[in-house]
Amino acid sequence: MDTNYYQSWTIEIAQNFKNELPILGLGLCEESGEVARILKRYCRSDRELDKSEIEEITKSMKGELGDVLYFVAFLASKFNLSLEELMLGNMHKLEKRMCDGTLLDHLYYDYQ
Repeated sequence: MDTNYYQSWTIEIAQNFKNELPILGLGLCEESGEVARILKRYCRSDRELDKSEIEEITKSMKGELGDVLYFVAFLASKFNLSLEELMLGNMHKLEKRMCDGTLLDHLYYDYQ
């Protein structure tokens, strides 16, 4: 799927939103929290998960990450940013950190 098409589609879906920025910010937080909840359930397990549990987590994660993507795409649109621009910028930032040997430091302590 083309990222530009997806991004424009998110705008069409949300045409009737009022107070868009608070809705976008809170929606992103809510859906990110759902991702965290799934990860917590996975990490709290004291045993190896069986195939059906892994499939359940994967299915849940697919849905929640899709919701996160929707809010990221729509929020980016509100600031005239394309998903492609965000992805390329993130790749360059992480590649620079990898070359500098600071990637892990930033993954754990990125306060920028």
